[in-house]
Amino acid sequence: MKYIFIDSNQYRHIFSLSEGFSDSVHDLLIRLIDSNHAKLLLPQQTREEVERNRYRQWPENEIKNIESKITNLKDLLEKREKDLGSFKVYKDLVEEVNSEINKLEKEKEKIISTFTNNRSKANQKLKKLFGKAVTIDETSKIRQLADIRFKKKNPPYGDNVGDSLIWESLLSFFENIRTVYLIFVANDKQAWGKYGFDRILQDKFKKQITGRRIKYINKLSDIPEITVEEQEKIKAEEQDNSKRNAVIDFVNSQSFIDAGEKANKLLLFKNLLTTDDYQDILRASLSNHEIYQSFFTAIPLSKLVIGDDDYVIKEIESIDAELWNRFAKKYEVSLKRQSDQQNEAKEDEDDIPF
Repeated sequence: MKYIFIDSNQYRHIFSLSEGFSDSVHDLLIRLIDSNHAKLLLPQQTREEVERNRYRQWPENEIKNIESKITNLKDLLEKREKDLGSFKVYKDLVEEVNSEINKLEKEKEKIISTFTNNRSKANQKLKKLFGKAVTIDETSKIRQLADIRFKKKNPPYGDNVGDSLIWESLLSFFENIRTVYLIFVANDKQAWGKYGFDRILQDKFKKQITGRRIKYINKLSDIPEITVEEQEKIKAEEQDNSKRNAVIDFVNSQSFIDAGEKANKLLLFKNLLTTDDYQDILRASLSNHEIYQSFFTAIPLSKLVIGDDDYVIKEIESIDAELWNRFAKKYEVSLKRQSDQQNEAKEDEDDIPF
């Protein structure tokens, strides 16, 4: 029998606008469970973390990103009013910006509904999945062992006892099961292992019964029994979702160090970033105080915009020139945009008297 454990942060993808926890993954898990090929394990701590985060932390992160966009648009209007306030072009700009703000406000409403409305598609997917799962209730023994583990600073390593509760819950569940193949899906490398599954945890798991195995994977698409075609589709969806979450996390950086770490993480997704992503990144780099003042952001942000042959990456070519110039000046980026040079060349041609 295969057993599958999915860490709480992986469930966040169910609610993502990009549907990272795709229907393909969801249906696969249901199929494996219904066909008795696998059991999905749900420790009480994991359920509580998901329930808590889906109503507050996860939607708040998404909404902060939207509100940042709205603030930037309003700032743009205020700045342009000084120069263009009496011209028709400014009135057109006001209409365009207000239209975009209205769209963003509706997007906020959609995010709130997706996370908090129990009838939303995402919540229905979660409900169905949790309904099929085997819940592991916490006992006083589990809490006691988790508390000891955490106080002794034994793995899993974390800032609170939550991961220790999850681990002790799993050990308790398997206490009397001899043959175990556990598929452990998590991307928290600090807690569960940077170079594969933590060896101490792995040895503890295998110690009593030789028939116990753990397959540690960071992405749902790597679950065994998925076809190559399914894997590629799911991986692409997961990558896009992880990329978008990385952008949102960077935009909402809470400290100088945090901003540097989040900026470096963006480099992992450089090949996936779109023009819209870069626009969000550049705006946040100028408007978020923690990013703007951080000593740790200049180098990764500079690397993020490097393209070929001393030019910027192509996704930046169509970004507003004023935004790009402000970013380039602040972060001392000397790279050129081909679009700017083409415009300059055209202006030079127009100046030639014939």
